[in-house]
Amino acid sequence: MSMIASTSSIISTVSSIINMVSDQKLKQALSQSFLEASEALQHCENFFELLPTHCWSSKMLATFFNSWKATHLKMLGIYGLSCRLQRLALTKDTQEREQLLLASAFNAETSHEDLGLDYEGVTHAALYEDFANSFLGNYPWQLDEHCLPQAGDFKKWIYQNMVVDDISKGLFTNMFSEIYNHGEYTRALFAFSELIEKYYHFSPEEKKKALFYIGVHVADETEVAHFQVVVKALNEYSEATNTPIDYTQAKLLFKEYLTRLGTVMEALTIEMRQEINAAKHLLSVS
Repeated sequence: MSMIASTSSIISTVSSIINMVSDQKLKQALSQSFLEASEALQHCENFFELLPTHCWSSKMLATFFNSWKATHLKMLGIYGLSCRLQRLALTKDTQEREQLLLASAFNAETSHEDLGLDYEGVTHAALYEDFANSFLGNYPWQLDEHCLPQAGDFKKWIYQNMVVDDISKGLFTNMFSEIYNHGEYTRALFAFSELIEKYYHFSPEEKKKALFYIGVHVADETEVAHFQVVVKALNEYSEATNTPIDYTQAKLLFKEYLTRLGTVMEALTIEMRQEINAAKHLLSVS
């Protein structure tokens, strides 16, 4: 797996993927959502710009690792959405049933790597623990107290969209998370590489282990393939249910996703700046 990263912004990374979308209305919804939620997106950029500038306390890192995990690992929601499609399929006649089962299979494909299929059962949850533990050792970062309320709310919103609300809303949510994550993981890989180079004495093997969780999402454009396969799931669902794709709803959801996530990243950045200011104060009075 290549560990080559780029300083490219999140938007420049995802724009190349948006340009590949053949559905012009979906392409427009994606482009406009990023444009109209530019302030929220800037909060995400601000976080990754600040990340490699200081050696953070264990408490600050624990807040990041717990909160960021809440915004990413969504296997349960994906499974729930796939089950809903399967259950709906069993109520339909042959053609619709086949299309809905296919939609379910396409949606489920986004969690194959997460579950460790074809990877000797090593889940992405386990890789995330390696990621966090590389920086924190035995520090109890997984305690609920280290999860920002905004991140907890985001996680609940994702699950609600996939498991409770309209199936199309769940598919829009999964779809957008994949294209956004491609941009964010690409940005995060560079930021964490720089952080390690500046402040940690990792061996090459330790660095590879620390960054492996992020790297597997960037390598071979894993998240891009996931985005594309959820588009297929949406199309199969739309045809099977004879329901036109609501591109207005899609754009609003994409914007809400970015707005909610921007709130999380802004809160993390505020805590980081508070830590910087506290350290400066201690130096000034010592």
